[in-house]
Amino acid sequence: MIIAGTFGVLVFAPSEVEAQPVSDRAVIPVAVTLNQVLRLNITNGGNIEFVFNQIDQYTNGINSGGGVAGASAFYNTEFDIASSTRWELDMGAEDANFIGVDDPVNTLNLNNVGFQLVTTGAHTVGAELLDPATAFAGVIALPAFAVTVIGGSAVAGNSNAGDETDNAFRIEWRAGTAEGTMNATALIDQVPSPEPDRYVTNVLLDLEQF
Repeated sequence: MIIAGTFGVLVFAPSEVEAQPVSDRAVIPVAVTLNQVLRLNITNGGNIEFVFNQIDQYTNGINSGGGVAGASAFYNTEFDIASSTRWELDMGAEDANFIGVDDPVNTLNLNNVGFQLVTTGAHTVGAELLDPATAFAGVIALPAFAVTVIGGSAVAGNSNAGDETDNAFRIEWRAGTAEGTMNATALIDQVPSPEPDRYVTNVLLDLEQF
C-alpha cells in the first residue's frame, strides 16, 4: 500500500535580540543650614551715673578720668558683638530729654551727655567697620534713639561679621564737658540753670543684620 503524504519544512528566521543596558542610581541628599548668630553683650559699665557735687564739676564737667577721657573705667561701658553676618548697631536715648526723678517736670537736654566709641577688637574703623555718626572720630552728643553708630563695610573680604575678639568696643562717657557736638555751654552757665534733681533715661543699643 502506498500512502501519499505531504511533507512541510518549517524554517525559523533568527530573531533580532538587543542588549539592554544595566544601571542603578543612588541619591544622597546634601543640605546646608545657616543659623543666624547675632549676639550683643555688655561686659562692663552697664549702669552709668554722673554725680555733680563740686563747682569745678559744674564748670568743667565729668569725663572718663576727671580730666583725661578714657583714663578710668568708671565712666566706661564695654561691650562685644558676635555675628555670623554683616551687622550694624543703632544707639540712642529712649526719651527726648533726661527726666527728673524727684520731679518729672524737670528735664535736662540730652546733649549735656556725650560719648566717644573706641574699638578694642581686631576689626578696625575704615576696614571692617564704618563710622556713620563720627562717634569713633570724636565725641558726639547723646542722640535720641535711633542713630546708627557702627556700620559694616560692603567690600568683599572686609565684612564686620566675626566673634567677640573681632568686635569689641568701649563707650567713653562724659557729662557737661562741652566736647565735640555736646552742649557748648557748661552746666554752671546755662540759662535757666538746671533744677537740682536726679535725671535719668535709658540708652538703647540695637544690633541688627543688614
